[in-house]
Amino acid sequence: MRPALVSSALRSAALLLLLAAAPARAFEPAEVDAAAAVARSAAQAHVRWLADDALEGRGSGAPGGLAAAELLIDELEAIGDGLDPLAEGRDAYRQPFDGGRTNLLAVIPGGARADEYVVVGGHYDHFAPGACNQLDLDDDICNGATDNAAGAAIVLAIGQALKALPAPPTRSVVLALWDGEEEGLLGSFHFLSFPLVPFADVVTYVNFDIQGANLAPSLRDASLAIGAESGGALLQSLVDDAIGAVGLDTKRLSVTFGQGRSDYLPFLAAAVPIVFFTDATNACYHTTRDDLDLLDFGKLAKQAEIGFRLVLALAEAEDRPPPTSQVALDTYEDLVAISDLLTRALADIDVVHPPYRDALVQLEAQARTRVAAGPDAFQQLDAALLAVPALDLMTNGLPCDARLLPEPDGAGGAAAAAVALAALGARRSGRRRRVRESDRPRCP
Repeated sequence: MRPALVSSALRSAALLLLLAAAPARAFEPAEVDAAAAVARSAAQAHVRWLADDALEGRGSGAPGGLAAAELLIDELEAIGDGLDPLAEGRDAYRQPFDGGRTNLLAVIPGGARADEYVVVGGHYDHFAPGACNQLDLDDDICNGATDNAAGAAIVLAIGQALKALPAPPTRSVVLALWDGEEEGLLGSFHFLSFPLVPFADVVTYVNFDIQGANLAPSLRDASLAIGAESGGALLQSLVDDAIGAVGLDTKRLSVTFGQGRSDYLPFLAAAVPIVFFTDATNACYHTTRDDLDLLDFGKLAKQAEIGFRLVLALAEAEDRPPPTSQVALDTYEDLVAISDLLTRALADIDVVHPPYRDALVQLEAQARTRVAAGPDAFQQLDAALLAVPALDLMTNGLPCDARLLPEPDGAGGAAAAAVALAALGARRSGRRRRVRESDRPRCP
């Protein structure tokens, strides 16, 4: 180890000893509320530049993706330390892997239990120009506003909110921005193979993928939290508390319904409890219309607050959520949640593509009938078998157009996001940018 690294390691060790010796302090509700407000506004601000045309869709290993990584490191430097103890400077935030890709990782050191970690993550890559479904002849940029500029923005926002607290959390919090997700969870699986913190010390992994999206006009206030049963009753309770504090109708579903399609999967494979926040895939999924004008900024703000409150609760909890490997494929509660979503979607029958209208009516009737039969009549896969055609309907049976947008006068819309962006710009203006002009034009 080089002398500079030895000195840095000694300083870090001394800091951890001091923090461990200090008595834990409970955060006051007003302190948590103030930090939650930071999370809401920061998420709205970060998603604006992450989904800007200048980053050309943040393709993994592509110029736009490389430029996004540099900007993200700028933000991570202001929040926490680089996670790699053997690297210096900005390289401490990188975990390079195949083909010029790189995960980005930072840590906010904790207090009395700094050697335990809550990991919060989401992928920042999407697609290079022309690599997604092009719906308009004059636009080939795959901005991926909901998938997953929004998720990456929430990760940054949670970090900023934690830094806004008057003291560090009890446990350390790792911020993970994964690369290569769109090509098969490459970055998170690389971390599984080469972890920078022991998986045995990871308390829970909290994942954000596709946020600020709406499946249908009638489901603007609906979202999903998947897999909390992997951490037993404690994790389920903490998720419910965070959702309840914010009020967004976020339905808990079993881990089956995540379909292994996001970066929680490697952590689940390593027996780490997980929760996966998502809005599922609507008609604009992996198209050039997944852009800022489709993103529900008010919803995104609420999702960022839910994430912050959950991560803080996990960092402060006396006990760790116990890994629970023996879980049911689906449950009666899953069936109830899916039935409710389908019943609400009937209000949008007029905008459903004609070939899917009968399917929606039939699916809703089947779900409602099975729910009415009660939990004793529930059979394994009742909910899962309904979810497959329901997801197909939401992805392919509705148009990708402005009717999926939030109400124009909804709280926290584009005007609020513009204010948040201006505040972020003011904060950045005094900090030297490190992206070469040859990499990309500057974001506004």
